Amino acid sequence: MLFISVLITTSCHSSSDGPANDQSPQKEASAMPDSVAMPAAPQAKESTSEDTTKNTAVAGTSLPVVSVYNFHLTNRCASCIAIEEATAKTLELYFGDELKKGRIKRYVLNVDDKKNKKVSEKFQAFGSGIFLNRSFKGEEVSVDLTGDGFRYAKNKEEKFIEILKDNISGLLKP
Repeated sequence: MLFISVLITTSCHSSSDGPANDQSPQKEASAMPDSVAMPAAPQAKESTSEDTTKNTAVAGTSLPVVSVYNFHLTNRCASCIAIEEATAKTLELYFGDELKKGRIKRYVLNVDDKKNKKVSEKFQAFGSGIFLNRSFKGEEVSVDLTGDGFRYAKNKEEKFIEILKDNISGLLKP
């Protein structure tokens, strides 16, 4: 009984609706989370909060910038990994040009790393999560897709990809 209690309290996310409560064995995360991303996907380096402050505008334009934040704990569950993989897949399939032009920036942040405390607190990400943040003309708009990620990324990936794609597309509009 003690083992089950410890397992439940150390899981990376709890949700009352859907497959997020998956109790499948956890996959050990490597030092660089890129190793779990799909090989052809745009690679997001393990970011730190210092990297996230440079996303206010695309040089020489007045277009919005969308930052995609994948937060995770050091120990990750299968659903957390699925969210990150589906995010990489979505960005590769639908937003390759925007990534190259700097209109979309992607950050993979470990909330257990003290360097990421400030940005984690900004989004209230104290575990796994996915957030979109639009910076445009000095204003920011944030969208929390964590619930949708845990509901769909692992077992209904196409649905999560569609939700993510629609949200990013909307945020890219001036």
